[in-house]
Amino acid sequence: MKFKDLMGLHSDQAGNIDIDELILKLPNTPRDVLEQFYRDHGRKDQFQEQYSELDIYNLSWELISVTFDEISCATVFPGFQEWVNTCYIKSCGVSIDSDWKLIGHTKQTVMYWEHNRTWKRAPLFLELDYELDYGLHLVEGHSRFGCLKGLVSKGLIPENKTHKVWLAKKCITNSFTLLTLPKIL
Repeated sequence: MKFKDLMGLHSDQAGNIDIDELILKLPNTPRDVLEQFYRDHGRKDQFQEQYSELDIYNLSWELISVTFDEISCATVFPGFQEWVNTCYIKSCGVSIDSDWKLIGHTKQTVMYWEHNRTWKRAPLFLELDYELDYGLHLVEGHSRFGCLKGLVSKGLIPENKTHKVWLAKKCITNSFTLLTLPKIL
């Protein structure tokens, strides 16, 4: 099943794909991934532009712990880079004795960042293979990623602190092509 095939699944008036249908079509995919990526974004133009040819049936998702250093150079779709930068700038306004509300999220999310120094919900990354030069690409969690970058740059979160992320790896050779993703360093 390719990402573009999500366009043919049932959705609600807001464009969110039916979660029960996703569970039936992709039974080995974690529910959190189904919700964050396929349900919420499967019918959105910018995601279809990036991932239409991605074979989502042959992705293996794993919840792993990584440090900021390990994800800091992840590529970001150019259309979302400005939002990552905005979240970075907002979180750079936070200091140890200032109000964490500057990161601009819900009260629960702000409290979670302040007390745990990480995100509440793991963002999604794809493992890329650029001619054996491996890297990561941020799929979902652009606000979280920008916020983390800002909080690390301010010294409020150590670079070596671990954070949970969903990481997708290809299961079958040649099933994972992202020809439309630019290599951004």
